[in-house]
Amino acid sequence: MLQNLRDKAQGWIAWVIIGMIGITFVLFGTGSMFQSGGAEEVVAKVGNTKISAQQLDAAYKRFLHQPGSESLRQLDPSLVKKDLLQSLIDEVVLMKAAVGEGMRISSQQVTLTLNSIPFFIEDGHFSPQLYARFLSNTEYTDHDFRVLLRDSLIKQQLQQGLMQTSFALPSDTDELIKFILQTRDIRYLVVERAPFEKDIKLTPEDIKQFYEANKQDFQTEEQISLEYIHLSAQELMDKYQPKEDDISNFYKENKNAFNEPERIQIAHILVALPKNADAEAVTKAEDKIKEIQEKLKNGQSFSELAKEYSDDKGSSSNGGTLEWLAKGEMVPEFEEAAFSLKNKDEVSNPVRTEFGFHLIRLVDRQKEKERSFESVKNDIIEKLKRQMAEDQLATLADQLNELTYDHPDSLQPASDKLGLPVQSTDLFTAQQGPKESLLQNPTVLNAAFSAQVKDDKNNSEMLKLDNDNYLVLRVVRHIQPKQKSLNDVTPEIEKTLMAQKSDALAHQDAEKIYKAIIAEASDPAKIKSQYAWKEKNNIARSSNDVNADLIENAFAMPTPGHGDKGSDFKVVNMENGDYAIVWLTKVQNGEDTKISHEEKENYGKQLAKHYGELEYAIYTIDLLHNAKVEKHLDKI
Repeated sequence: MLQNLRDKAQGWIAWVIIGMIGITFVLFGTGSMFQSGGAEEVVAKVGNTKISAQQLDAAYKRFLHQPGSESLRQLDPSLVKKDLLQSLIDEVVLMKAAVGEGMRISSQQVTLTLNSIPFFIEDGHFSPQLYARFLSNTEYTDHDFRVLLRDSLIKQQLQQGLMQTSFALPSDTDELIKFILQTRDIRYLVVERAPFEKDIKLTPEDIKQFYEANKQDFQTEEQISLEYIHLSAQELMDKYQPKEDDISNFYKENKNAFNEPERIQIAHILVALPKNADAEAVTKAEDKIKEIQEKLKNGQSFSELAKEYSDDKGSSSNGGTLEWLAKGEMVPEFEEAAFSLKNKDEVSNPVRTEFGFHLIRLVDRQKEKERSFESVKNDIIEKLKRQMAEDQLATLADQLNELTYDHPDSLQPASDKLGLPVQSTDLFTAQQGPKESLLQNPTVLNAAFSAQVKDDKNNSEMLKLDNDNYLVLRVVRHIQPKQKSLNDVTPEIEKTLMAQKSDALAHQDAEKIYKAIIAEASDPAKIKSQYAWKEKNNIARSSNDVNADLIENAFAMPTPGHGDKGSDFKVVNMENGDYAIVWLTKVQNGEDTKISHEEKENYGKQLAKHYGELEYAIYTIDLLHNAKVEKHLDKI
C-alpha cells in the first residue's frame, strides 16, 4: 500500500504541481496568497486581504512566460490583467474558505509532497541538489516554495473533500449509459454549392462595388523594423568563470548542503484498517497483526508472511520490501518506527498509521553520505555564476536605462559604454510580430508600436521582460499601411463573391426542398420515394464514417414524432460549404447489457466525478457571490 501510495502520489502530485501549484505560482509568485499588499497601490481587496498592483504585474509577467503561452502574448495586456485579477481574487476567496472550513496541512505533509514531486527525484529518491537548483533558477526560497505548496494543498483538500462525497445513483448511471451509447438512424440529401457557380456571372461593377464597400479590408499592414539592446543574465553568466579558490571556499562553507541524506530500505507487513474504523474493527486488526508477530517469533520467514498476509499488494509479492527511503518520505509514525531500527533484519513492534497496523523490518541502511568536491563542482560554478550575474545585472540595467534616456535618438552611446551589441530585426507587422522569440511579447510590441517610439522616433523606456532580461528598442524603419489597388485584389474579391453567391443559391435550394418535404410530412413513404436519400443506420456520437456536421445535428434533434411538425427534418450548413437536409428516422437508447460490468462501473464513477465537479463549481460560485470584494480597475 505504501508503495502504491507513493506511485499514485507521484501522478497526483504532478497534477497538483501543474494544475494547482502552477496556478498559484503564476498568480502569487513567492509568499502566501494571504500576504497583504502593504503600502503598495491596491488593485483589489478580498475582506481584509489586499492584492497590490505589484502582485498583479508580477502575475502578468509570470503568465507570459508559461510554456505554451506564446499565442496569448498578442492579447491586450489590460484585458489579460483584468482576467488575472479575477483569478487572484478567486484564489484568495477559495483559500479563505478552506481555512474557514478547518482545512490544515502539516509541515510533514508538505515535506512528503515535496519529496514526491518527480522533478526532484533522482535515482529513485529525493535529490536536495535538484531542489536547490530549482530554487536558484526560479528565485524561490525554500520557505516561499513550502508556503505556496501548503496553500495549494489546503485548497486542494477543500476541493477533494467536496468532490469525494458525491455519488451517482444506479438509475442515474443507467440514464447516462442510455444517452452516451445511444444510436440514431438518419437519411440525408446533400445540396452541393459548387454546381451553382457555373450560373453565376460576376460583372466588373459587382467587383468594384464590393471593393468600395470594403476598402478598409484591402490595405497592406503597417510594418516596422527595430534596433534593440538586450541585457541578459544568461549572457553575463556565460562570460564569467569563477576562480578555483572561490569554488573551493564555497564548497567548504556549504558542505552540508550537498550531503546525501541517510536512507533505509525496509520491508513491511500491513493489516489494513480505515482511519474511521470502529473499536471492533481495530481490535480485530490488532489481533491479526499480533498473530503474525507470533509467527515471526516462532521462526517463520518475514518475506513469506508478507506474501501471505500483507494487505499492501504493491509490495507483498516482493516480501513486503519497499524502495530506499529518506526522512520526510513516510508518514510520521511509520518513519519514527522504521528509523529507530538499528540492526539488519530487526523487526518493529506493531505500528499504527492512517493505513492500519504494520510490522516493519530493516533490510539495509545507508548512512548520510558526503558528496565530494568534484561531484558538486559544476553545480557550485553555476550558482556562483548566477550570483555574479544578479549582482551585475542590477547595475547594468540602471546604466542602460540612464544612457538610453539621456540619448533618446540612438542606442549607440549605451552600446559603446556598456559593451552590449545593438541588434536588429527584419520588417514585421503588429499581427505577425518579429521572428525573434525574445521579442514575441506584448510588452515589446506595445512599446514598438507606441507613438513615442514609432512616430516620435525615440528610444523606448527600458523594458523588463523578466528577472533575467531587460530590453531597450527603437524603430529604424516604418512603412505606413497602403491601399491595395482594385486590380491587385480582384482575384480575392471574385473568390469571396463566388462563395457568397453560390452559398446563397445552395441554401435557397435546400430550403425549397425542406419546405416541400415538410408539406408532405404526414406521408413518410411518399417523402422517401420522391428523393434520392442516402441512409445511415446505428450511427453513434463517435462515428467517423458520417460527416461530423450531420452527426452533431442529428443528435441535437428530438426523437421522431416528439417534436413540432417537421422537427424530424433539418437543414444543415456543413463546414465544406454544402448544405444537407437531415431526416431523423429512429433513436435507439444505449443498453448496459452491451457493456461489461467494469465499463458500467466506470460510467458510474465518471458521473459521480462530474456531480462532484458541478457541486464544487456551485460552491465556488456561491463563495464568490457572497465574498466582500473591492476592485480598482482604474489602477490596472
